[in-house]
Amino acid sequence: MCKPMKAVKISIIINKDLSKSVTDDLFALGLRQIFSEVGRSSILNKSSSFPSFLSRGSLLSYPVEIISFIVQEADELSVLSYIAKKYDLRTPGKGSIFSHELDILKAHPHYTQNHKIHFKSKQPGAFYQQLVGITCIVQRGEGDKISRIALNYGASVPAATFGEGSGARDKLGLLRITIPPEKELVNLVLSKHDTNPVMELYIEVGKLDEPGRGIAYVFPIKHGIVNTKISRSRIDQAASIEQMVSAIDAIKGGMEWRKSSLEREATKRRDYLHDLTELNLICEEGRGTQLTEAAMSSGAPGATICNVRYSQLDEHLEARRYIREICKMIVPTQKVAAIADALEATACFEDDSKALLYALPVEKAFTYRAREIKKRHHR
Repeated sequence: MCKPMKAVKISIIINKDLSKSVTDDLFALGLRQIFSEVGRSSILNKSSSFPSFLSRGSLLSYPVEIISFIVQEADELSVLSYIAKKYDLRTPGKGSIFSHELDILKAHPHYTQNHKIHFKSKQPGAFYQQLVGITCIVQRGEGDKISRIALNYGASVPAATFGEGSGARDKLGLLRITIPPEKELVNLVLSKHDTNPVMELYIEVGKLDEPGRGIAYVFPIKHGIVNTKISRSRIDQAASIEQMVSAIDAIKGGMEWRKSSLEREATKRRDYLHDLTELNLICEEGRGTQLTEAAMSSGAPGATICNVRYSQLDEHLEARRYIREICKMIVPTQKVAAIADALEATACFEDDSKALLYALPVEKAFTYRAREIKKRHHR
């Protein structure tokens, strides 16, 4: 495998009604390739009949898009600042934006165009740096339970997307478990100080220590702004709790000042998985299943395949839109090179599949492991 190319991935979670405007602005800045996934965010719909600390409220969902693109590190803060300012993302309820480092491992020449970012002004704004991302993949229909965790404890607003799992279902056949392929991916960005308690609640509520229930993993964030508008209340007031908390965040320069009630939840010692990497393989629609089989033959435990919209400016600066598949795989870091080589052997980086493979670091993960049951039987 050739030497990876360092880059930065920027993601924007925004109301679906604004997604076209954001994409057009990004093209106007000089970007040439943009990906987007359709999803939903949820907030608590609290009634004024009871004090907020007694009423958890129902969930109120609304459509969002997760827009992502790859830039050079030199352009990272300028792009973040431009979008954050134009779409007022520092105001709770407007959306989230964040960045993280990645390694581009292999790519079809189609993806090697250089963005030529241009601004009238390059004045980077202030962003939080004490952040992490958590993705929890569960069976479809379980996403609301996971989303409610972050909302009940005031962490931030999650965004859920949908996909189809492969690989792990076959490996659980000896347990006579039928696992539906449809998955929900709950994506959350929050203060790193709340990582352990949120993971603990994900494991308990999502029953991730049981076979076939799912996986949760943590990845680092470089810079970001988090949507903290977790509820809608009918009470009229000059400023919402979220607005006041956001103002204190700005004054303090971060979110670590908060004394979260989540802290008391992190009481169990979990055997987390480490030395992992998230591999993302973007390919032509319909090719994901075959390509992930090649990846699994070289050490990938499984994959979740999602549809994404790929928008590209052609040589005439006309926007072209296509459907692509993104295959997300959490793999041992020592297997990355072998998996990349196995994918290359399928010619997936040539014209038939037009694939892009990039890697993101994973700090830790948790999922069911069969050997844990074996240990219990030996005791």
